[in-house]
Amino acid sequence: MFVIQDEKYYNKFGVFRDRIDAGNKLANLILKNLDVDKDKTDVVAIPAGGVPVASAMAKKIGLKLKVLLVSKILFPWTTEAGFGALSMFSDFELNEDAIRYYNISEEVVDVQIKKTREKIAKRLKIIPKKFLIGEGNKVTFIVDDGLASGYTMLVALKSARRFYDKIYVAVPTASSHAIDLIIKNCDGIFCINLRDIYPYAVADAYLEWHDISDEEMLEFLK
Repeated sequence: MFVIQDEKYYNKFGVFRDRIDAGNKLANLILKNLDVDKDKTDVVAIPAGGVPVASAMAKKIGLKLKVLLVSKILFPWTTEAGFGALSMFSDFELNEDAIRYYNISEEVVDVQIKKTREKIAKRLKIIPKKFLIGEGNKVTFIVDDGLASGYTMLVALKSARRFYDKIYVAVPTASSHAIDLIIKNCDGIFCINLRDIYPYAVADAYLEWHDISDEEMLEFLK
């Protein structure tokens, strides 16, 4: 287990022009520090924001692009922050500290999990099957556009172990808290912009930031 970062971007803001730029910089960091066997390695994206990052990265390194559907279990009052995550294989993790802090009832937790499951089911219908994670190579990089709490990546790692012997996490930006949460569940982490400044927001690493729609995600997969 290791964490490779770019020291010149530690605790910096506005590091990337956009997600494509982030994917290209991530590819450079990986190629500089790891001998990648292109015949045995995949890039697995977490939709939707992770897809453009992974697409650029896969193209630059010369790897196949796959998708692993994992989604935040959102707080009922926001479309951004969550208290856990759920995958297409029904693996999930709950942030019990957040649930207690906001005094979220079991009923609300169940409702939000149901909504997350429905969101994943909808995406499963629109993403071409050839892109969905399945039996394939021995090694993978799991990619998202950034890690705030780390719970989405934690669930992704749990699900990806069904298919890969060696799993690296590759993210443009992450909080130190998220890195601490996932480090024991992967074989190594590549993160350009590590930040231990609170509060942490993924968007602060990007000059251009917008939510990636399902339509835009499909264009990147094409």
